[in-house]
Amino acid sequence: MATLRAQRPYFTGNTSEENAQVLADPNPTYKLMYLDIGSVGATARDILAFGKANWSNYVPNEKDWNDGKIPAPFKVLPVLTVSSPSNGKEVVISESVPVDHFLAKRFNLLGNNEWEEYTIKAVYNNIHHFRERSITTMSYTFGDKRHRLEHYLKVVIPNFIGDHEFHLKANGSNGHYLGDKLSLADIHLVSLMGHFLTLPVAEDVMAPFKKSELIMKVRDRVEANPEIAAWRKSEDWKRFNAGSIALYADSAPPGYKQAALEG
Repeated sequence: MATLRAQRPYFTGNTSEENAQVLADPNPTYKLMYLDIGSVGATARDILAFGKANWSNYVPNEKDWNDGKIPAPFKVLPVLTVSSPSNGKEVVISESVPVDHFLAKRFNLLGNNEWEEYTIKAVYNNIHHFRERSITTMSYTFGDKRHRLEHYLKVVIPNFIGDHEFHLKANGSNGHYLGDKLSLADIHLVSLMGHFLTLPVAEDVMAPFKKSELIMKVRDRVEANPEIAAWRKSEDWKRFNAGSIALYADSAPPGYKQAALEG
């Protein structure tokens, strides 16, 4: 999350009905405002690509932040702006989880009924909090980084993989968490692995994931989608991925070398 100086209300002069009309517009334009990294903006970008949306990325610069020109409801990113060509109005959706949920619903990534929707959201939520905890307990921690990383590699990640293999098996081991088509949960899992691949400890962290046929089958399903595949070959995606690598470059324990914790 990026701390910003400017804040804006959700109420911007539009009526509630007008805001609802914007979100109901079948052909809106989307602008995703986030940093030049992947992190919690990655899933939303994947979904926008998947949905063949009319969308753009907006990366604010530091001067605009300091000048108070980047308003956000809670002074953090990402922020999604949805604009309607029908009534000329726009709506702002803030925070990564509501943004991901909104886009997933818009592009039919939440299953076929209410039970499927909440099952997919539950898996998404587990993945999301796993990534958030990894940042505070593994990448950036005030404790012994080496000890925390060892615990993560030996205990936390194997437990996470075991839990998710359990649910993937229950769905027939077909590379999806629910049913036989892509969902928000599938995309978010691959986003998690993408995040881990940008860390200086990527080789050690990803090793148990790569050993899981069920987990890797989900990655194969997601990356086989032509729209997501094309997005991940784009210059913007490469720039955001490089930005993540640069951001986390100093997050490894002092003196760390890949695979050095295995003995």
